[in-house]
Order: sequence, then C-alpha cells, then structure tokens
Amino acid sequence: MKQKVFVNFSIPLSLLLMVLIFSGCSPAASQPQQKLNTNVHVADYRSVQAQTILQDLLKKSPHKQHPRLMATADDFKRIQAEVKTDPNMQRWFSSLKTAADKILPQPVVKYELPDGVRLLDISRTVLTRTIDLSLMYRITGNRIYADRAWEELSTVADNQKFADWHPPHFLDTAEMTNAAAIGYDWLYDYLTPDQKTTLQTAIVQKGLTPALNVYRGVTKGPSNTVFWKDTNNNWNTVVNGGIGVGALAIADESPQTQAMAGEILQDAVQSIQKSLAVYAPDGGMPEGPGYWDYATSYMAYFISSMDTALGTDYGLSQMSGLSQTGYYPIYMTGAGGSFNLGDAGAGSITYSPQLFWLAAKYKEPDLMYFALKGNKPLDLIWYQRAQFKSPVETGLPLDKHYVDPATELVTMRSKWDDPNAIFAALHTGDNQANHGDLDVGDFVLDALGVRWAVELGPDDYNLPGYFDMKTGRWNYYRKRAEGQNLLLINPGQGPDQNSKAIGKIVSFSSTPQKAFAIADLTTAYDQQASTVKRGLQLPDNRQEVVLQDEVQLKESADVWWFMHTAAQIQLSPDGKTAALTQSGKKLSVRILSPEKGTFTVMDAAPLPSSPNPTGQKDNKGIRKLAIHLSGVTSATITVVFNPILNGQPVTPQLTSAQPLSEWK
Repeated sequence: MKQKVFVNFSIPLSLLLMVLIFSGCSPAASQPQQKLNTNVHVADYRSVQAQTILQDLLKKSPHKQHPRLMATADDFKRIQAEVKTDPNMQRWFSSLKTAADKILPQPVVKYELPDGVRLLDISRTVLTRTIDLSLMYRITGNRIYADRAWEELSTVADNQKFADWHPPHFLDTAEMTNAAAIGYDWLYDYLTPDQKTTLQTAIVQKGLTPALNVYRGVTKGPSNTVFWKDTNNNWNTVVNGGIGVGALAIADESPQTQAMAGEILQDAVQSIQKSLAVYAPDGGMPEGPGYWDYATSYMAYFISSMDTALGTDYGLSQMSGLSQTGYYPIYMTGAGGSFNLGDAGAGSITYSPQLFWLAAKYKEPDLMYFALKGNKPLDLIWYQRAQFKSPVETGLPLDKHYVDPATELVTMRSKWDDPNAIFAALHTGDNQANHGDLDVGDFVLDALGVRWAVELGPDDYNLPGYFDMKTGRWNYYRKRAEGQNLLLINPGQGPDQNSKAIGKIVSFSSTPQKAFAIADLTTAYDQQASTVKRGLQLPDNRQEVVLQDEVQLKESADVWWFMHTAAQIQLSPDGKTAALTQSGKKLSVRILSPEKGTFTVMDAAPLPSSPNPTGQKDNKGIRKLAIHLSGVTSATITVVFNPILNGQPVTPQLTSAQPLSEWK
C-alpha cells in the first residue's frame, strides 16, 4: 500500500506560495552539462535564501532529474567508459566489485547501540553498503546490487525496525540521512513509486524533521542532539553535510518537501560556515588529521552535491583556507603514518578520496598524485583524468608552518618520495581544541620508514568524564601531558599542563639544507616556570634531528622528559645513549645536555603521583624513554636522533648544544 508523507511543521506563507508556484509551472528544459560555477561572489553564502536554492535546483536538475548527488547521469556514463580503459579506474572498480559481492550474502543491519551510546557504527555500515552497492548498480546495470541495497535501505526506513535514526547522538542521524539520500538518488530509476515514497518518508521523518527542529530552536534536548548547529568542530560539518545532502535528494518531490528542504538548505549553508571557518588561513584543523578526514569527507559530500544538483555552492568553497586544506594531511604524514593528535588514529589519510575532489576543485595536480595511491569507491566518482605531478616535480616545500593559534604546528622532512626520509613535527596549538590532549609542545619522529616517537591516540570514548575538558579528561593517561612526548614539571594529581594553554611557534626557518622551529610553551607550565621553550631542528643536510628544551623555573623543581616508542630500547652503560630497534631498523638517540642527564626506560603508564582510573587502555607494546632531573632551577635538555642506515650511523652534525637564541 502506498504511503503518504505527513510532515508536521509550519511553512512561512511566502515560501509556501513560492513552492506552489514552482510546482505548478513547467520547469525549464534540460540544459547541457555546465561547468561548475566557481566564480560566485564569496559573500553569497552569507545571505543565500531558500527561494534562490530551490530556483537553482529546478534550473540545474529539472523534471526531478536524478542522479544529482556528487555525480550526474553524464558522469556515470563517463565512469562506465573509463572503467574499461583507465588502469586506475579498472583497479578501483575491481576492488569495488569485490567489496560489493561480499555484502550480497550478509544479513541486513539491526537497530542497536553497540557501545550503549551510539548508532553510529550501524549508520556507517549502511552508508558503506549503500555507496558500494548503488555504485555497482550504476556502473554495471546489474539489479542484484540494487536489490541488495534496497534490502538495507528498506530496513532502516521501516518504523518497526528503526523507529528513528537516533537523534540523541546526532551524528548517527546525519550519517544515516546521507546514506538514505545517496541510495534514493543513485537508485532513482530502479525504485518503484512506492519504494521512493517509503524512502522519502523516512528521510523526512527521521532525518530532516529532527534537524529542522534543531535549526529552529524547537529541540532543547541533550547537547549531542543540538550543539552541532553552533559549534565549529567536525560535528557541525558532518551534520550539516549529511542533512544537506538529504534535503538535496528529495527537495523537488512535493510542495511540502520543497518548503522543508529549502529551509534546511538555507540553514545548513549558514551553519556550516562556522566549522569551515576553522580551516583559515592555510587549511589546517585543530582536531588533527583524523578528524580532518571525517569532516572534509562530509564537506565534499555536501559541496560536490550542491555543484551537481544546483550548479553552485554559493561561494562556500571559496572560504579562506579551503583551497589549501588538501595539503594538510600530506604535510601531517610521514612514512610512519599521520601525526595523530588527540583522539585520532595513526593510519595514513593521504589517500582519502576527497583529495580527488579537492584536486579538481582547486586545480592542484600534486593532490591527485597522493590520492592516486588510494583505493576507495568514491575515487571512481571524484577522479578526473588529468596530468598529475609529484611534489618533487611541483617543487612542493618540504616544511610547513600552520599558523592559526588553535592549530599551530610545524612539520619538516628530509625528502619527498623517499621511504627512508626523516619526518619530524612539533605541535603547539590549543589544549582546549575539540578531541585535544594536554599536548602543547608535543612532537613525533619518523625515519627509515618507522615511527619512532609515537602518539598513543584515543582511549575509550565512554570512560567517565572523557569529554570533560575542565577536569575529567585530564585524569586519563593518554590525554595527559605524561602520555605525550613532552616535558613534565612537578607532576601530581591535577592536570600536568595548564588545560587552557595555547602555545606559540615563535621562530620558523626552512631552507633546502636545514629547517627548524622554536616554540614558546610557557603558558602550558606557567604555575611552575617563568620560561619554557622547545626547538626542533633538522640541521645541515637534514640527516639528523635535534630536540632541545630550555626551562627557567620559578623555584627548584623536578623535570621529566618523555618520548613514547614501540621500539626495543637498549641503553649504553653511562645512560647517555639509547639504541632503538624496530622492524629491523635502528635509531641512535643521545643526550648532549645536561651533562648529568641520563636515559631510563619506563612503562607507558601513569606516574605514582598521577591519577590512574580504571578502564584505561594498557598501552601494550609501548615503552617510554625518559630523562629525570631532580631539584633544578633551570635546565637545557638537548637530545639528538641519528638514523642508522645500512648498519652505519649518519655522521653526527651536532656535537654540543647551541642555545635556541643562536639557532639561525
């Protein structure tokens, strides 16, 4: 029996009249494929109105034209041709087919909160399956894939099986809405009228209506239900992106969906500006590369769908920093993985499919060079045949300073495209950054294809107080300064850095032979120290790494220096040198100063004076290289790292410590 769409919300009279006029008039004839409009006045997104959005939809996608999300019918025809001739497309298609075929016999999802809090894993499973199966259908025309996709989509649309898409944790709702919208759009010519109505009703009732109530301020529920609208972190991008895609999918189905979708798209374009603004001025992101990947994927879903469905993004893509943000994961990644700040994982994200979208959108050929190494379904959508160049060919600088105070950091490397290259990074940033740690001054180090100085990453998100950025979060080892590669001064039960500290890179230099950065970390230790500075350097010919700390204390104190590593550690008899071994590779670590400084090896676990709540991860396989100075009023700690290549250490360039003030 065909279902009716019932939507309980008020529609402004002017908007209702407008959509009724639209629904009664004959839309313009289908126009030829247009070049994406990248010359829209940048201010347009600040005042774009629902009427304008709906007018653009009816012009660009007349007669309920589908597909229109991220790709049009012409795009899919191109993809069908290129999977027969382009080696990259053939590789991605083969991988897609393998993944889609594995889905076919699997049972459909069930409504469950695996961790007791989130439906998110289920939403992401539905999204992955919908993209894989629907894309296979569009490329091959084989209905077996569409049939299986409909099984999944009809399940989540069924009110008996999925009463809602879990708005108490609104990411779950947004990702499920995105999945349903993509399925609705890419399977449009497969779906029967009743199936379209079923899925449309679910998108409206379970996705768009809860979102509209938040935009309007009607919903006053828990923070995870409503805070996304006004925050500037990944939640804002993901929710606005997922809900916006949902609105674009069904906007022209009826006067009611036109009114609802127009209002939602107007609100989404307004709201998403808050999170896109954090990419200014140079494309960095305070939440680190892992959450960069998550947020920019939804930015790409939304803006690319606006381009294909509306012919414009109203200038959103021209906001400061977005044209450069594709380089952020590239600069944040060495041979050992990404600099996984905060709650991010350490895996490489330089192969994310949105790099193809960014490469095409902003005409950056070396982004495509990195993206070509990936293997994801959306590579087939966003890839465009074009000449690409390696970072060596384009002369991409080896080093990068991200200057926004919330994001600030420097990354340096010895070479591009060398698996043995040195990669070193120094972070200052803001200790209150979303998903952040007490990590002002943190560093990582790669050499010989190995991550030597590691980040521990996230703990269990459901630990009590884990996201309490005032007190609770700082009880957990992985979130404290002692769980980073940092200094500690007189550690105790409380936060071991100022939890509101913002560090600052005060000097940065990059030449072909040498690079260094110097950070002022004083605000992070302002209770104990009058001055704390840290310098990170790749000296002459970039063959070794120097890390130097200079500390002036307010009174006599204990100072700890920590570096976490997965390597085996062997200390010299005098404790001045540590030989690190990992994956058959070796790194020499030596103390240049202070004269009485020696290494010890410790477990990656809280100090006896630190809090140690139950339920934390045990950091198995990680040890801590440490230096402990007791009862000092000042200290200069200089540590030099030398890769040992083919059994021979690089000849040390630095034999004595040089004050940071003399680094030039």
